[in-house]
Order: sequence, then structure tokens, then C-alpha cells
Amino acid sequence: MVSNFRKAYSVVGVVLLLQYFLQLYFIAAAVFSVWQANDNQKDVYAGFKNGDKFAGIHAGNGDLAGIMIIILVILSFAARQPWRTTILSGVLFVLIFLQSILAHTGIALLSALHGVNALFLIGLTGYLTGANWAFRRPASAGVTPP
Repeated sequence: MVSNFRKAYSVVGVVLLLQYFLQLYFIAAAVFSVWQANDNQKDVYAGFKNGDKFAGIHAGNGDLAGIMIIILVILSFAARQPWRTTILSGVLFVLIFLQSILAHTGIALLSALHGVNALFLIGLTGYLTGANWAFRRPASAGVTPP
């Protein structure tokens, strides 16, 4: 029988992956709000104002993802996940902390690593969620393949 904590770990992993999807959507909406503005002062200003709303949502959702990662780490202990899973869940926290730092360096070439780090977050979260999926059907006992 799979514990409820293991199921919660799986659910939080899926929610995190959905949040990452939204992160990509929100930042793309911010960028395209500016890029698709007509080449005049009024439209560019409106594009930046509109883009700023999406960038703010992106930042808020990123903060929420950080909270979800803390919950994931706590659930890895509560579910008595293998140490490898717990340590890798902790690595997610380090990556999200680094994500916050990279977003605010003030150096464009360094801050651009924010997008690369996001790929590591997505990959590791996907791996942990898939490898520790608690909703698999149990194998039938005593049935041998032909």
C-alpha cells in the first residue's frame, strides 16, 4: 500500500510541472507584448506596461514554485523516500534559490542563465515525479509472463 505522503509527493511534483509550464507562458507573454508592439512611442509604452503585468505574474508564480519545492522536500522526508530522492529534492531547492539570484544579477549575460537553470529545474522535477510516481497499478502477484 502506498502512503498518502508518497501520493502527495507525486501530486506536488505534477503541480510544480504545471507551474513551470505557466512560467514559460507568462514570460513569453511578457516578451511578445513588447516585441509585437508597433514601432511608435505609444504602442511600445503600452507593450511594456502589458508585459510588466505578465512579468509580475511570472515572478509571483516563481515564488509560489519555491514554496511548493519546500513542501516537496518536506514530503520526501514524510514519505520516507529513498535518500537519493530526498537529496535530489533538496537540489531542487538549491536550483530555485539560484533561479531567484540569477533573475536579479543586473548583468544580462549572467541573468540569461536563469533560462538554462529553468531547464534543469524542469528536468529534475520531471525525473523525480516520474521515478517516484505513487499512482502506478500494483503488479499482479503470481502472474508470470508467457
